[in-house]
Amino acid sequence: MKYLCLLLLATSVSCRFTDDFYQLLAKKNANKNLISSPLSVEIALSMAYMGARGKTAQEMRQVLKLPEDKKQVAAKYKDLLTELEGREKVAILSLANRIYVNNGYELVPGYNQIVKDSFKAEAEAISVADPKKAASIVNKWVDNQTRGKIRDIVEAKDMSDLILIILNAIYFKGQWAFIFNPKFTEKVDFRISDQKSVPVEMMSHIGSFKAAHISELGAKVIELPYRNSSLSMVIYLPDRIDGLPELEKKIDGFSLNLPHIKVSLSLPKFKIEFSDDLVDQLKEMGIQEAFQMSADFNDLVAKTGAKVGSVVHKAFIEVNEEGAEAAAVTKIFGPLSADPECLNLNVDHPFAYVIRDEKTIYFQGHFVNPE
Repeated sequence: MKYLCLLLLATSVSCRFTDDFYQLLAKKNANKNLISSPLSVEIALSMAYMGARGKTAQEMRQVLKLPEDKKQVAAKYKDLLTELEGREKVAILSLANRIYVNNGYELVPGYNQIVKDSFKAEAEAISVADPKKAASIVNKWVDNQTRGKIRDIVEAKDMSDLILIILNAIYFKGQWAFIFNPKFTEKVDFRISDQKSVPVEMMSHIGSFKAAHISELGAKVIELPYRNSSLSMVIYLPDRIDGLPELEKKIDGFSLNLPHIKVSLSLPKFKIEFSDDLVDQLKEMGIQEAFQMSADFNDLVAKTGAKVGSVVHKAFIEVNEEGAEAAAVTKIFGPLSADPECLNLNVDHPFAYVIRDEKTIYFQGHFVNPE
């Protein structure tokens, strides 16, 4: 069976597709550490939507919450990608798109031009006569774009029946605008539940941050800026140890207007690798036709009877004293403050986080278990 393959790679806001999608992903992975880039998923699916017609296009448009006029879709992503170019001065934020086409087929010329102009996606023809070599070409691009954090996104067996692969890769690496002194990093208990705790390396810092206890969320929230960057990591710590699922339902689209206050912060070091095929989640959201024999992608690769075979998402994040690289009643060790005006934010149980700027969430996930 001929199929399209969408691969979404991430190494690190109103009601829209990314919010709805993350809700499903978080629910499915409630008991697992999670790093994802709903934006990466949205971009790759939108690239496929540009070549869809009929019911296939209608379902994708409704779920992705895109305008019917594809010129508006093209303009939206052209603006996003153009605005990102060269914006970060110290932090690294790169977003890249690529299309690999079986050399026995051709992209529709109009589609090729649109994704090149608006999504900055280069199309490259590859031979699948040697599936191992074809997989190596794709994996090398992935490895380069994610600085070696994500490898082997495809295997040789994935290539033999392939028409086309649509790739989106997001990579972020930033240094904190403040310093977590490694001397104050201590092993303490992370409370997975009321009954179970697991040791974790806990970093500590006292400083002025945008932070608050927000009663509507039932959580403490802190924004951790990156040095000379428009991006920051926002941590959402529920008041209750078991409060994360309820909190994640509330934070989508939540407008942050946090005051600058003194904070005694304790944050665990963590590293998360995540991989999943998203077909079931997307079907649940309403994208059905794209995965059926009746799928219509004839504005992408004409007269192939192609359908989407898989939507693979891989993501990576590492948070330590230096910052984040991306391709949650325990005694706190380290410096603490007795200042009554200082907010004590001890991230010692499951929490949610996002990496974002004022307009866009680039990465989103939760940390529930150091094991």
